[in-house]
Order: sequence, then structure tokens, then C-alpha cells
Amino acid sequence: MRLIDGVLPAMLLALSGCAGHPPPPAPAAAVEKPTAWRMTILPDDAARIESLPARWTAARASVAQRGGAIVAGDDDLLKPDKGLAHGALPPGSYRCRSLTLARGAVQWSRSFFCYVGGEAGERVSFTKQTGTALPGGWLYPDGDRYVFLGARQRRPGDGSLGYGIDRARDLVGVVERIGAFRWRLVLVGDPIDIYELVPAERQGAGAG
Repeated sequence: MRLIDGVLPAMLLALSGCAGHPPPPAPAAAVEKPTAWRMTILPDDAARIESLPARWTAARASVAQRGGAIVAGDDDLLKPDKGLAHGALPPGSYRCRSLTLARGAVQWSRSFFCYVGGEAGERVSFTKQTGTALPGGWLYPDGDRYVFLGARQRRPGDGSLGYGIDRARDLVGVVERIGAFRWRLVLVGDPIDIYELVPAERQGAGAG
């Protein structure tokens, strides 16, 4: 069959144009930026954060016989799956108490004061101001919760000892909202320490 005049040259010209101008590359897949705490935390502590639900469940089971009534009395505070959405923690003074889930025992502390500082970039500071066992450090936003990276400070109200300086004093945990004007800080360790955080002004107004 005879090619129509001009068709073959036109086809060759089109092919040569394609060869000289390759198609643009496909757009690269977006790379998700890691959250700030993941760029700071040490690998073994990151593993502890990830294992918190299992550690917590095991700790609750271990105190079921001796401290079952205490543990069952406040599910919002003491159950691993009670964190709520919109967990932003306002700056200010908080009335706190802590519960230790040790092996086979559970114990409440006396009340004390904590302080949440203003934002420093994406993070906020947390300091225990009175009492003993003095956690202090930074809270990093992570979805509807915060991840705590800090250390046991040497003096009440101090926050100068940062995470990663003295491994023997390092602390890690999470903060979640568990109700109206109520949060909890859970420090991952053995034992597990759970801090109840209620704004001091709110308690002063009789909304304990």
C-alpha cells in the first residue's frame, strides 16, 4: 500500500521530537518529617514509649489483688486507653498527685504542685515544684498527646538537668487529657508512676 505524500516525513519528525525531549520525571513521594521528640529520644527509650500499653496493663494486673479497689476506682486516670482528643495542656500551675504501680502494690502520694511553662517552639516545659522524685523536662506534641523527655531534677522547681545528660536520671513518658480540666502524665519505668494534673485555679474554684 502506497503511503500518502507527506505522512512519513511528518511521522519521522514527531518521533525525533520525542527523542529529544523525554517526558518529565514523576513527582517524588512526600517524605514525612519525624516529630521533634523522635529526633531527640534515645533508641531504648523510644522502645519503652512504644511498649507503654503492654507495661501498663501488666502493672495493673500485678496489683489487682492487693490494690484492686484503688485501681478500679478511677478508670479515667488508671486505664491505658482513656486518653481523649484535644489534649493541649495550658500553661500555669497545677495541683498534682501521683500513683505508683509497683510490683504487687499501689500507693498514692500526697498532693504537690507542678508547673507547665509557655511554648518554646513546639514544646512546653514541665516541672514538679514541691515534694520529692522531681521530674522536669520538655513535653513534645504528638497528635492528641505529649511525649515527655526529662530527668529527675536535684532540687524542687529546678529544670536545668536535661534529658540525655545523666542516663541514670533520665525520664520518659506521655501526657494525655482524661477529662474536663484533667490530664495525666505517665512515666514509663519499673515501677510506673502516674501523675494526675488539675489546674490549680480550677481546683481553687471548687471544681476539683
